[in-house]
Amino acid sequence: MVPHGNSGSADFRRCFALLCPSAVAVVSILSTCLMTNSLGRADKEMRLTDGEDNCSGRVEVKVQEEWGTVCNNGWGMDEVSVICRQLGCPTAIKAAGWANSRAGSGRIWMDHVSCRGNESALWDCKHDGWGKHNCSHQQDAGVTCSDGSSLEMRLMNGGNQCSGRIEVKFQGQWGTVCDDNFNIDHASVVCKQLECGSAVSFSGSANFGEGSGPIWFDDLVCSGNESALWNCKHEGWGKHNCDHAEDVGVICLDGADLSLRLVDGVTECSGRLEVKFQGEWGTVCDDGWDSNDAAVVCKQLGCPTAVTAIGRVNASEGSGHIWLDNLSCQGDESALWQCRHHEWGKHYCNHNEDAGVTCSDGSDLELRLVGGGSRCAGTVEVEIQKLLGKVCDRGWGLKEADVVCKQLGCGSALKTSYQRYSKVKATNTWLFLSRCSGNETSLWDCKNWQWGGLSCDHYEEAKVTCSAHREPRLVGGGIPCSGRVEVKHGDTWGTVCDSDFSLEAASVLCRELQCGTVISILGGAHFGEGNGQIWAEEFQCEGQESHLSLCSVASRPDGTCSHSRDVGVVCSRYTEIRLVNGQSPCEGRVELKILGNWGSLCNSHWDMEDAHVFCQQLKCGVALSIPGGAHFGKGSGQIWRHMFHCTGTEQHMGDCPVTALGATLCSAGQVASVICSGNQSQTLSPCNSTSLDPTRSTTSEESAVACIASGQLRLVNGGGRCAGRIEVYHEGSWGTICDDSWDLSDAHVVCRQLGCGVAINATGSAHFGEGTGPIWLDEVNCNGKESHIWQCRSHGWGQHNCRHKEDAGVICSEFMSLRLIDETSRDICAGRLEVFYNGAWGSVGKSNMSATTVEVVCRQLGCADKGSINPASSDKPMSRHMWVDNVQCPKGPDTLWQCPSSPWKQRVASSSEETWITCANKIRLQEGTSNCSGRVELWHGGSWGTVCDDSWDLEDAQVVCRQLGCGPALEALKEAAFGQGTGPIWLNDVKCKGNESSLWDCPARPWGHSDCGHKEDAAVRCSEIAMAQRSSNPRGHSSLVALGIFGVILLAFLIALLLWTQRRRRQQRLTVSLRGENSVHQIQYQEMNSSLKADDLDVLTSSEYPNESDDFNDAGLISVSKSLPISG
Repeated sequence: MVPHGNSGSADFRRCFALLCPSAVAVVSILSTCLMTNSLGRADKEMRLTDGEDNCSGRVEVKVQEEWGTVCNNGWGMDEVSVICRQLGCPTAIKAAGWANSRAGSGRIWMDHVSCRGNESALWDCKHDGWGKHNCSHQQDAGVTCSDGSSLEMRLMNGGNQCSGRIEVKFQGQWGTVCDDNFNIDHASVVCKQLECGSAVSFSGSANFGEGSGPIWFDDLVCSGNESALWNCKHEGWGKHNCDHAEDVGVICLDGADLSLRLVDGVTECSGRLEVKFQGEWGTVCDDGWDSNDAAVVCKQLGCPTAVTAIGRVNASEGSGHIWLDNLSCQGDESALWQCRHHEWGKHYCNHNEDAGVTCSDGSDLELRLVGGGSRCAGTVEVEIQKLLGKVCDRGWGLKEADVVCKQLGCGSALKTSYQRYSKVKATNTWLFLSRCSGNETSLWDCKNWQWGGLSCDHYEEAKVTCSAHREPRLVGGGIPCSGRVEVKHGDTWGTVCDSDFSLEAASVLCRELQCGTVISILGGAHFGEGNGQIWAEEFQCEGQESHLSLCSVASRPDGTCSHSRDVGVVCSRYTEIRLVNGQSPCEGRVELKILGNWGSLCNSHWDMEDAHVFCQQLKCGVALSIPGGAHFGKGSGQIWRHMFHCTGTEQHMGDCPVTALGATLCSAGQVASVICSGNQSQTLSPCNSTSLDPTRSTTSEESAVACIASGQLRLVNGGGRCAGRIEVYHEGSWGTICDDSWDLSDAHVVCRQLGCGVAINATGSAHFGEGTGPIWLDEVNCNGKESHIWQCRSHGWGQHNCRHKEDAGVICSEFMSLRLIDETSRDICAGRLEVFYNGAWGSVGKSNMSATTVEVVCRQLGCADKGSINPASSDKPMSRHMWVDNVQCPKGPDTLWQCPSSPWKQRVASSSEETWITCANKIRLQEGTSNCSGRVELWHGGSWGTVCDDSWDLEDAQVVCRQLGCGPALEALKEAAFGQGTGPIWLNDVKCKGNESSLWDCPARPWGHSDCGHKEDAAVRCSEIAMAQRSSNPRGHSSLVALGIFGVILLAFLIALLLWTQRRRRQQRLTVSLRGENSVHQIQYQEMNSSLKADDLDVLTSSEYPNESDDFNDAGLISVSKSLPISG
């Protein structure tokens, strides 16, 4: 070629400068330089030949006016891209090759071309040099540049245009696609591109036969959103490592022969799932099968979708193909085959894994508990579309059981077992639960439960006892938490016979009803006779159960009882208390329900401590304030004068002592109110004495409420909150006060701090027993005006030289006790009813005195559970002080202090105004043929109980007969000779000598400590009292006997007179009520907290006028006394 311009001369000169002396070398270098310069700057051209158009064919380059080819060594898509762009051809489809390719001719200009892809011309890429190669024209390179418009795709050999082997026409030639890494996303692109609907399936391994020609694609990577298969990523057209045995095919929805059905089920919407694919029915494997998959099936079949369950019910195993496995549906697909799954026909299952479905609207599903004696306990039985089955306990726990109880309206689950009452039908159909969260309202809402298709091998049927299985209530009591026991079996309420309800059962009942602890069990329809069902079963509770439903029961052998023996229970707590007329549930006027009527609570004794406990009970945090002046309205109806004595740290108002006896009258509008914080997490604890401002117990600001002061001081072992050993809470421990220098001034501060009136006795020398722990204060010296005992002068916290035998105590004016007294008798269970209050004994008036009130008195004194009102004693009628009148006890209270009455007022009353009571004997004979034969029963601890027959003999029977006023014992009977009793077995191993005055005077094990059952109840047969026995003595001895009897009577009279005289002289000793327990008369105090009115304090003036009261000695009771004893 001819060089252009002067540029060649310059180049020549540069080459010339390189000439060496050797002429041959000069000529050679000159020739090379001329050739390089000529090719580097001459015009070059490129074209594609022998293709379908100008953008496909063999690559040819024109150099030095001569066309030549390019060798394909190292030829790839980067080189193709450069050529397509250089020629201005489409770049959507690029391939290293062309249709109808054949070898070129002439020069081979380029070899080992290596482009980056961004060059503007092919000759800008690296190569070996112009004309340098080691190729033949058989290796001529070619390209195809296309916009895709000439590309085609089809499905072959599938019977229609929407199913078959995938074939693609490229470069004028039909070829196939390799199945490597082919999935449903690739199939979706194919079906969408062919407008054949969604992809149903794909299959490799030339399932539609082997194709021929090129294999255009391998290792395709599609997202499923591409518009054409060739838009997916691939290794390059025609690049593969496959053969036609790996040709892939697809079936699209428009070309598929698909159908769905449920077979062998109870209805057309239940059974084994079968799919028709390509003309053949097959099953679905249950691997990964869940309720989402079932929901798609139900919806596709037009069946109800409210409840969708898996499992093939009672259908048999299928046969033939297993078409689908590992299905994974979202639940919103319109057809099952739109869900992800393995290839059609590919699985790792057997037909015992065939999937099934149950579709229901819920109306044909039933759940019940059977065999447990009520609808709230038993085996979990289901009836689904009229097919009966049970729940397998595989995976069964309290969470699942709780869902069942809630669904049945049976409360909460207590345990996953029950006491079997009746047989349960056998079944071969089982329901299996996968998981329940516990928040479901129905068992059917639990995810993935399976109905049928499996056996419950190695497991048992699911069982549950719900809290409402034996749901108790107390009916007919005058106050909350007392009344006739009624138990609900399923939907039926019935009463319980007093022979079937033990003290342990009563404890469980009180606990379940959140009524505190049991006070007493009362038989004989004490709270009135019920009606309807009487349950013929004995509750065999251990006493620690949380619900009556957890107790085992035993059918009563005779199965007979009448409503006259309905059992009643008295528990310790008040529960029916509420707030009304507030703007939120945590504020309002306080109301109590007493005697069946709601009424406002008088605020005369309502304080922040009471309010704090009330707020805690309502889960309303702590009390912020107790507004006065009928802040939430006056209310209407009764105003109850009950006084709660809370420390502020109790969890329930029922845990606070409560009194109503002698409460002052309450004017209209004087009602209790409270505003709580509403913050449930707030609680109170006793303040530490060193960190408390003693002038206040709490504040009205929520942020300042941290502790409660009244919880720092208490009186212990005195029988009530207003008498006992003084204990102070300090630095996290309760400790005592030493009696050094302890006097009435100090005791006054304690009584005032506790709201117990004034001190009437300051005791020392551990009068109320020795305490434990630290001795916090010593040498206390109060002026009497302090509001808290720790404000008095002392040695300081923990500074002392004392021991606990010097523990100080106090008796306050608000301390109360009760007794029956008759100056002519020593019987503590018969006499004039007196109450100790404000330091003096006084009688109780008989106005409106009812049998119910008498029963309360007798029970409080431990004198059995009933009594009678007697005329006043005829011995020398005299006038005495009376404290209170018009006492009206409702059914239920365990002490007289809880009974409303007229206000305290000491006045002189005649004998005819006083109440005289005789309580029933604390020992009785039951089920005998006469009053002097039967099963021995004792009243103790608020309940009747029996005696075990271990060591039971005639000496023991002799004591019983004498105590009952019967004749000599004839027989000491064992082994429940008069039937089995109920309640506690109070005594065991009784060993009387025969001359004791009562059975509890005999040596025996401690009360209630027995290893016996009621089948060992002891009994006696006594002779009737008969004069014949006396008259059988010789007449000669009658006068001697009479003389002896007269002498004994005279001696007894003289002794009684002496004792009476001594008693009159010891006025400083306080006589309190006595209880006969374990052969020892024990002192019992009861509390009463009442604001002292002027007329109530009259008796205290006796400290100034000691001779005006019979209960104060000449020295004056209100004086400094270290160890004033209480008479017992």
